[in-house]
Amino acid sequence: MEVYMKISPSIASANPLQLGEEVKKVQEHYDDLHIDIEDGNFISNITFGHKTIKALRSVTRLPFSFHLMVTNPYDYLDQIIDLSPSIIFAHVESLLYPSDFISKVRKRNQKCGLAFNPKTPVDPYSYLMNQVDGILIMTSEPDGQGQLFNVAMVEKVKKVAKNYNFKGEIWVDGGIKYEHLHLLGEAGATHAVMGRAVFGE
Repeated sequence: MEVYMKISPSIASANPLQLGEEVKKVQEHYDDLHIDIEDGNFISNITFGHKTIKALRSVTRLPFSFHLMVTNPYDYLDQIIDLSPSIIFAHVESLLYPSDFISKVRKRNQKCGLAFNPKTPVDPYSYLMNQVDGILIMTSEPDGQGQLFNVAMVEKVKKVAKNYNFKGEIWVDGGIKYEHLHLLGEAGATHAVMGRAVFGE
């Protein structure tokens, strides 16, 4: 079975001392650049502040897919809304009322998605499937071993694609290598976030 997936390079895996040059290397080959915003609270790592992301916008026309791995996603909306987002993902684990966040993103004429950590089931959020443009399934978690791909997450992708007949974008993110793409594509994933596989170790 032939499958087609879009790849979104994760700039968090690029050389932090050469971000501008790293973006220029990939912009001719991909349609989107993935921006992980991590606040040191929701996840222990800290990635990019607004000044850095704004500087990246000045060197590329690629749309930015934003992944808000933060405790309060609302705090970041106004900062990123004018930076040409292709979609904005927030984690269900950080949203008390996900519908409210979706509404606020949509009112800004932006596409909105929900992200799920590996331990979080999608079933309790099935009522939101017709409200969002994308679902992001984390295929690894911070494990101290370089975020290893967890093949068990393929079943979660299948559930979203088949059980809920979801018609939006299904993104996968975490430890993905090129050899995983066919498996994920067959399961129903449409977009793969790839960091180390694109930018190298």
